[in-house]
Amino acid sequence: MQPWQRKKGLMRSTVKFSTRFDPLEREVIGDLTATVSEALIQRAQSAPKDDLAQMLGVATGHTEAPEDPRLARLLPNFERDGDEEFDGDNGLLRSLHENDIIKVKLQNLQIVNEALGPTGGVEVTIEEPEAHRFVAALNDMRLYVSEDTRGGEVEQQDRDRLMEWLAYCQDSLLEALVS
Repeated sequence: MQPWQRKKGLMRSTVKFSTRFDPLEREVIGDLTATVSEALIQRAQSAPKDDLAQMLGVATGHTEAPEDPRLARLLPNFERDGDEEFDGDNGLLRSLHENDIIKVKLQNLQIVNEALGPTGGVEVTIEEPEAHRFVAALNDMRLYVSEDTRGGEVEQQDRDRLMEWLAYCQDSLLEALVS
């Protein structure tokens, strides 16, 4: 991947960011967006149904944190260990907000897919609002693949390389955003 470049458009208010991925890098990032999206969609679809909430038009989600550690990193508890807790606060907050959080994460991942294009383009150009969402999606991908304890030493080395590459992508785009 080439470092992200900040480019000013013809109009002063238009700022674009561009990079070029190798075909394999493009495939990896496309596969990761699909994998993370699928996990988030399954989580949202598995939420228990609340008849009263449906009658009122209120979307509700799970009250318990995900058991899958990869999803748990994407959807952490609303309270930290040791915080004063009232019965059910964390479950209530999760129930009310988890679906909205999932929706935003899916929208961010969709920005990445749209930037890559339907034909798997390796040239990526995005505007500033999309760049912020691209960074958030890269962060979610990093969280999803980090610290996975399954697999052997070779898989861990591959995961470490993937984490370093995602960190480079994210850092490069952040540097272009702040310059």
